[in-house]
Amino acid sequence: MKTLLSLVAALVVAAAVTGFALAGTWATVKSAHLNAQHPSTAFSLRIREPKKILLYIGSAKVATTTRCTKGETVSTRSRSFATDGTRNLLWHIAGRQDVCHVSVSAAVKGQHGGYVSVDVYR
Repeated sequence: MKTLLSLVAALVVAAAVTGFALAGTWATVKSAHLNAQHPSTAFSLRIREPKKILLYIGSAKVATTTRCTKGETVSTRSRSFATDGTRNLLWHIAGRQDVCHVSVSAAVKGQHGGYVSVDVYR
């Protein structure tokens, strides 16, 4: 009987931990498709309390500036990318920021279309 109760208690604790871990959600905050008619784009975002900010690049040249504040401390990172893939915009910025301002500018590399997306995990 004690073994059964301890097993049930362990399952309840595991379910609670899993629930808290899954409470954070991904959301695509902004995305843009680039083509011959619209070969470039630029946008700015204000993101409150991000845990992770991901930039997805598909066939585009992208320049970003990330400016985050935590209390009185300001962290700024400017980066540019010429290859496809996913990039973490909070790379080399301390965690648990109060607010982040992200500026993104993108242009198509060739004749084919491109794609840029900013995803946020809170």
